[in-house]
Order: sequence, then C-alpha cells, then structure tokens
Amino acid sequence: MKLSTVKNAIIKIFSDRNLQLTIAFFGIGFILALTASLPILEERVENDTLEGEDSVERIEARLPRPYDEPHDPSGLGRLQEPLLEQPTGLKNASLELRSEEENTNATIILERHDIQIESWEIENGEDKSINLTEYHEAEYIIFEIREGGLSYTYTVNHYIQPYSFLAIPAFILMWVSVIFLIRAIALMGPLSVDEKEKDKKRKNQNVIGEILKERTEEGNSRSKEEE
Repeated sequence: MKLSTVKNAIIKIFSDRNLQLTIAFFGIGFILALTASLPILEERVENDTLEGEDSVERIEARLPRPYDEPHDPSGLGRLQEPLLEQPTGLKNASLELRSEEENTNATIILERHDIQIESWEIENGEDKSINLTEYHEAEYIIFEIREGGLSYTYTVNHYIQPYSFLAIPAFILMWVSVIFLIRAIALMGPLSVDEKEKDKKRKNQNVIGEILKERTEEGNSRSKEEE
C-alpha cells in the first residue's frame, strides 16, 4: 500500500465525527476518573481540658484503616460511614496529654465494642505522648480523671477522596465513548472500499494511458513509413 493511501486513510479516519466524539468522551472520562481517585490529606484535631475528681470523658476515635490493611467487611455490628464520605487511608494519629496539676492522676483507655484494647496511666502530674496509629480499630477513647486536671489534644491525619462522586460520570462517559467507537468502526467499511476503488481506477487509468501511448507510437511509425 502506498504511503499516500495510508495518509489519506488516516486523515479520513480521524476526520470521522464518531471517532472524534470517542476521543473526546474517553479523554473527559479518563480525567474525571483520575480526579475521583485523587487522595487529599486531611487533619482532624480535638482538644479539651478535664478538671475535678471522678471526671470521665468519652470521645469517638474514628480512626480509618491504613491504605495497606485489608477491609473487614463484617464490621462486627458497627454502623459504617457512607462510602463517599469515609476516609480512605490513615497516615498517623497521636494523643498529647498534659497534666494541669502536679498531683494529676488519670487513666486513658481505648475501647472497641466495650472491650478494652489498651490503657495508659498518668501519674504524679506527668505529660505523655501516645502514638495511636497502630490502634486504628479503636472506637472510643475514655479519659478517667481520679485527681487533678488533664488537657488532651487528639490529632488524626488521614487521606480522603472528596471527588469520588466523579467516578459515576466518568464511568458513563467511558461507555459512551465505547458506543461511538463501535459506530466509527462500523462506518469504516465504505472508506476502505472507496480506497480500493480509487486504486482500481488509478490502475485502469495507467493501463489506458499505456494503450494510448502505444497507439500513438504506432501512428507515428506509420506516418513516417508513408513519408
């Protein structure tokens, strides 16, 4: 096949409206899909100061799973957050504890389904920093103040996908692009036939040209012989 024929075929293919729409819808859908999967780091901070004897505070841990940990579909009876609002990956979590008085005594407990996972003691007014990243299964943090006062800062850094709702239009656009691609392929048949017809016509014209050339040469020869 000649280079010019290939070039003309490519021009005709990419000038086809169905193929143009295929490229456009696929490109938009691909961009939306990438945006939907884009993770953004978010920080959540909670803090408070607890004072007085026998003071108890219970806060929700709400620690998402790390990216590399498999999901437990059972949930063990816990109500799951909506999919599009659920954090997608934990980076780190920390609990900073500061005694407000020298005689502060307290206990910090991590719970899941009313079962204690871990606990720490604050004695004689000490300060403590606790890394909670490995305790992402915790549901609640309980502060029990027996004496004095205690301040805490609970910080969670996690990734979310705020644009995950764009996955739906991306999926639709991808399928629309497939439909237009099928239409474009279905309509490519006549284009290939046209090219074949053109090649056939060119060959016929070349044959006719050769015949006319031969006849012209024969005529010229006869004229010379008659002279």
